[in-house]
Amino acid sequence: MLTQATKVLELFFEDAETSIACFSGSITEAIVHPQKIKKLIVYFIKAAIAGYLLATFVSPAVAEKFKLTKKEAVAASFICGYAGIRILSNAEKLIDARLKKRIKDESA
Repeated sequence: MLTQATKVLELFFEDAETSIACFSGSITEAIVHPQKIKKLIVYFIKAAIAGYLLATFVSPAVAEKFKLTKKEAVAASFICGYAGIRILSNAEKLIDARLKKRIKDESA
C-alpha cells in the first residue's frame, strides 16, 4: 500500500519522501494548534496547499543548496512544512487585525 502511494506521489513531486514530510509537517501544525471545528476543514486545506507549495518549490531548493543527505532533506522538509503553515497562520492573523483596525478607524 505504501509503495503504491509513493508511486502516485512521484507522479506529482520530484521526491515522494520529502513531499510526505512537508505534508506531515503542515498537518502536524494544524493538529498541534487546534482550530474551532467550524474552521478545521479550511485550515487543513490551507495546510495541504502550503505543504504542496513547500514540497514543490522550497524543500528541493533547500536540500540542493545545503547538499543535504536524504534523511536530512526529509527532516528539513518536515520543519519547512510545520514552519510554513505556522507563518501563514500568523500572517493571516496580522493582516486580519490590521484590516479590522483600518475599518474601525475609517468608520469612526
